Amino acid sequence: MSAAMVVPAAADPLPAFDFSDCPTIPAGADPAQWRCEVLISHGSVKIGRLPELEISGMRTTFAEGRRSGEYAQVFGALRAEPVRVRGSWVRLEYAGFADFLSVGDRLGEQHLKLSVRAPWLPRHCTIGSDEDPIVVKPVRTARTEVVSQEPLVLRFSMRDNEFAVPGADQCGPLSRVIERRFGVPAAAGANGLELTTFVSIRGYATP
Repeated sequence: MSAAMVVPAAADPLPAFDFSDCPTIPAGADPAQWRCEVLISHGSVKIGRLPELEISGMRTTFAEGRRSGEYAQVFGALRAEPVRVRGSWVRLEYAGFADFLSVGDRLGEQHLKLSVRAPWLPRHCTIGSDEDPIVVKPVRTARTEVVSQEPLVLRFSMRDNEFAVPGADQCGPLSRVIERRFGVPAAAGANGLELTTFVSIRGYATP
């Protein structure tokens, strides 16, 4: 992930970074040309008729580097805390695709789904799915800042108010109930995501 405009920032409390989800880089790749990035995000997401959901400490991990001379990425993991809403627990999950390459203030693309858990729902009930995901294409809303030099930690803010949200998936006979309660499918313009993200980086060649 490239930083569009890096400037010094005032001291700020740093989140705890965990590199245990760093993925294995491609076979034969030069570790010196690869790095693992851990993103810790805080903010909110608005989906359909649901109240604004707080996001706190969502951790996204991926690797980027060069493979056969070309830029390449390997996804690691997305880990988010569940949020209680309308008699169930919901949590953002990875839905099979991510591209973290920034172009200007465009911060790539990530496919997500919203896991829905309740005793009366099938185990794999989600809003959106790997086949029909929530496609988020965030835009940087505040310039990237350096909040720590040692270790190097960056911070930036992003937003996407243009994504649509699909309907329920694998929710069994209660799919229509979930869709009515959550207000999905929800067209673009009815949803939103705003995050402030801290980034820490570790090289694969680092002992």
